[in-house]
Amino acid sequence: MRPFELCLPTKSVFGEGTVNKVGEEAKLFGNKAFVITYDEGFVRSIGLMQKVEASMAAAGVEMEVFYGVKSNPTIELAREIIVAAKAQQPDVIVALGGGSVIDTAKCVGVGATYDGDAWDFFEGKAAVTTTIPVMAVVTIPATSSEMNGTTVMSNDALKRKDGLAVPPTMCPKTAILDPELTYGIPLVQTGYSAVDIMSHLMEGSFGRPLDMVWAPFQDRYCQGNVLTIKECMERIIKDPSDKEARATFMWVATYAWNGFYVAGLGMFDQTIHILGHSLSAFYDLPHGASMSITILATMKYQINDKKDRFAAMGRYVFGITEEDDLKAAEETIAKFKEWFQFVKSPTTFAEANIPETELEELAKDALETSGKWGCQEPFGYTYESCLEMFKLCL
Repeated sequence: MRPFELCLPTKSVFGEGTVNKVGEEAKLFGNKAFVITYDEGFVRSIGLMQKVEASMAAAGVEMEVFYGVKSNPTIELAREIIVAAKAQQPDVIVALGGGSVIDTAKCVGVGATYDGDAWDFFEGKAAVTTTIPVMAVVTIPATSSEMNGTTVMSNDALKRKDGLAVPPTMCPKTAILDPELTYGIPLVQTGYSAVDIMSHLMEGSFGRPLDMVWAPFQDRYCQGNVLTIKECMERIIKDPSDKEARATFMWVATYAWNGFYVAGLGMFDQTIHILGHSLSAFYDLPHGASMSITILATMKYQINDKKDRFAAMGRYVFGITEEDDLKAAEETIAKFKEWFQFVKSPTTFAEANIPETELEELAKDALETSGKWGCQEPFGYTYESCLEMFKLCL
């Protein structure tokens, strides 16, 4: 185990009907809330906004709503909300949605307390020191953004997708986790979420340094929860309103990428997300859909160095009995590909309708990301290695 510091300051309010507590939880921060969410027609058609409005009114909290967040949230929209936040100074920002909405709320929270442009934080030109408090009402469990200190935003003008991580400052103060809000999520979107959760679990376990051979807690936590998400997804496909599967899915999502299970690994590689961010930035591909492509490419590229880790995953999750690690690892990759296709998440550029003509630009973008995330030098990223990994996505 490597030295670490861990702070998880987020209060979790879990259970059916807890969306009705959003008002009383927001009231703890003051009387004025900004609510950030998706398209107005959508959140009203499912009755979600009406529940939030009623709860806020009952608690005596004034709210202003900002609509328009999409699956790959943009700095352009965040800037518009930041202008309003600086003028009106809300006491709390409430994210009503999944990771894209929560990430937007975090960006607005830090941007509203800064005199310059919020993108400065993503380019390392400014440091985050404070934020307007953020609450998360989770409607699409996937990213763990409701309990971590990370935001990922796209800059359409620059064709870049970048992350900013400043825990515990940027961790939401409260996460309302109401499984009932997830019952109506379409199966394809749920499948993307399942893949996203798996990618977060795999990243630390697969990406830890090669000289850290033994990491039983992290590996077994990863393997156990990948299997749990797999089982939940298979139950949800049979019955989309399976309450236990939806609830368990939501809780695993919260703990997949909040710093808890990777504590003690030290610096670890993040190839799956480094590649995936480029795909989302270039093609506006849903995050989970990009992950199912880059998980497989990462495993193919790293199979010789990490065959034991991949083999262990396959034996636990898929019941693979092959004793030779390399053969078991190859079988594991094949099983994951088959399962991703089963949940309707793409496994190749062709399946995602991504052109094969921009591999060089993608490689340059991924190399830049690897440098910004501190992975380039310790894990040996080069333009050539990034290009080769994208070729494995074809």
